[in-house]
Amino acid sequence: MKNKLRSLYLLQLLDTELDELRELRGDLPESVRKLEETVNELRTRIEDSAAALRTGITERTRMEKDSLELIAKIEKYKSQQLQVQNNKEYDALTHEIEIAEETIQRYEQEIEMFAGEAEEIKSQKIELEEELDTLAKELSEKTEELKSVLAVTAEEETRLEGKRDEAITNIGAADLELYTRIRNAKVKAVAPIKRNACSGCFNVVPPQLILEIKKNIRMYVCEHCGRILVSEDLAADTRIE
Repeated sequence: MKNKLRSLYLLQLLDTELDELRELRGDLPESVRKLEETVNELRTRIEDSAAALRTGITERTRMEKDSLELIAKIEKYKSQQLQVQNNKEYDALTHEIEIAEETIQRYEQEIEMFAGEAEEIKSQKIELEEELDTLAKELSEKTEELKSVLAVTAEEETRLEGKRDEAITNIGAADLELYTRIRNAKVKAVAPIKRNACSGCFNVVPPQLILEIKKNIRMYVCEHCGRILVSEDLAADTRIE
């Protein structure tokens, strides 16, 4: 049991060191992640705008080409009207001319509408590109800053994580689950007794319980905060090597 208690306290020491290392990064990792998401979103919106412009240009080109063909057909139908022998043929050609003219008019309206939309899309695209340039620079700066911080802490973090894995091998699954649950709620899961009190919540520990804890023959938790209690002597003898 003593080795298990020592391993639990060592695990707490290691987790505390790792927490302090990770605090050096501050909110940089999260800032970088959010910036990356925003930059990717802007790039997608810019590409969507470019795609909309390309589609619009293709459609406009098609309608302009079709309009020219329809104009040629109208001229042809008008020539044929001069040669028809009866009203039925004349009316049929007139109907074709009307359909062609209506189609040309519709194309002209759609081309005009696209011209207005295209200007709006171009304006939005320029704004998005300017925003992207600004954020891309900020992302580059923060990424370099994060790399610098990671370069300083990476080696020590790897060493501590290795020590942490070693400590866990000496702790049973149930005790590790208890430790994790307390740590998630209290940050520090193991509290040495200091000056006859729990160093986690500073409430006094009864003298008889302190004597029992010093024996290291079973695990005790603070009746006030629920942290795992270890003796001051065990804590003094446990350190990260």
